[in-house]
Amino acid sequence: MSVAEAQLDTFVGEVVDAVGAAAPVAGAFVLGSALIGGFDPATSDVDLVVVVEPPLDVELLATRLDGLGTPFRKLELVVYARGARPPAYTLNYPDGPGEPDFWFVLDAAIAQEHADGWLELIQPVSKDETRRAAEELLAWAEEQGESVHAARARHYLANGTWITKEEA
Repeated sequence: MSVAEAQLDTFVGEVVDAVGAAAPVAGAFVLGSALIGGFDPATSDVDLVVVVEPPLDVELLATRLDGLGTPFRKLELVVYARGARPPAYTLNYPDGPGEPDFWFVLDAAIAQEHADGWLELIQPVSKDETRRAAEELLAWAEEQGESVHAARARHYLANGTWITKEEA
């Protein structure tokens, strides 16, 4: 295990412990580049989904998370109640509500393909939902001038598979 992987494991454990202080944790999943490849500790976000048994003490969790430092660029934590159907999250930290739903659908689609145990805790998203979300990502990326996200969305729409940011 590399130093970066050890740091990631330690940090994820700290975040999951913080969530566990606010609700019983049913499962945790590292997503994004740490799941599908291309994770760079200097430039990558830590994309983490934690599934809990409700209720979640959001205020307690936010306080605990605000007290954690991160050795990485940014923590992007999404908390779902067990059995939720993305994009119906309980908490999106630190960004809060207002992010486009396609991000949550796409993360779920990738997780259900690559993350063991995901479908035991979270309702699946369909291929049609994933395709619509990829189309929305492409439109958003083109509007924002985000060439990497646009390339990833185009690849998915053409091939039905996701590529890493490095491959894009």
